[in-house]
Amino acid sequence: MKRQLIAMFAAAASFATVANAEIVLTDDLSVSGYLDLWAGDYDAAGDNSYTSVAEFELALSYTTEPAFAVVELSFEGVGSGESNSSVSLETAIVGYNISESLSVSAGNILSYLGWETYDATGLYQYSYAYRGQSPLYPAYAVGASIDYVTDDYSLGLWLGDSDGGKVSIEAMAKYTGIEGVTLFAAYADDPGYETINFWASYETGAFTFAAEYIDVDPTIGGDSEGYLFMMNYAFENAGVTLRYSVQEDEGVAEDWEQITISPSYTFTDNLAGLLELSFVDGDSADYYWGAELLYTF
Repeated sequence: MKRQLIAMFAAAASFATVANAEIVLTDDLSVSGYLDLWAGDYDAAGDNSYTSVAEFELALSYTTEPAFAVVELSFEGVGSGESNSSVSLETAIVGYNISESLSVSAGNILSYLGWETYDATGLYQYSYAYRGQSPLYPAYAVGASIDYVTDDYSLGLWLGDSDGGKVSIEAMAKYTGIEGVTLFAAYADDPGYETINFWASYETGAFTFAAEYIDVDPTIGGDSEGYLFMMNYAFENAGVTLRYSVQEDEGVAEDWEQITISPSYTFTDNLAGLLELSFVDGDSADYYWGAELLYTF
């Protein structure tokens, strides 16, 4: 949902998933980011323990109303168990706020799809829900979007480039008119796949509940379906997440089924940590565990 959040931030609302501890450099320029450290192990043949700097991300936001720009650099994969490291320009957006609710933007933008975010700061645990802990939805792509955001609902349409010069389309709608409730629906039509995605969340007191369904129909290969159910309970500086997820793939003999338990603790406004234990059925590993430290600025 980063695209909507970017539009809201530029309109002087919130930018929660990225700017957890935003540093204001000037009236127009601010910087934010995070450092994600991870260590873990899983039970497959050979030595599979690993430690890594999973990601260092740096984001710059520049606003001269009604125009804005956002750039995010990501440095990934340094440590044992990492085959190679990489540096990427995740986000590069130039936008214009037509009104307090309506904005247009262009550049390299994150997909609308998915309950679970690509950034570690937006996850309730470390791993992803689906096969191999990988998202079933697309990541970043170059294109242009128009977004309409109010207190009760949001609408978005994105058009982008794809392989062969053909057009890729994403459309989304989100309803937030009931306190604590969010309902989301999205559709993606790309020359390489067609995807529908629904998720819902409910926050009440210290509890957050979420459920997701996603169906991916690739041009080549079998259909994939994913289901996710999650509960998070937060008390003072501590919390715990329980998640159950399934991925069913045509042509694959075994489905992926996973149960995740992840306690967490917030040490300061900038530093948080979590532990994770996942039990897996239908893949090469039966379980894996890990510990994460996340520093935001």
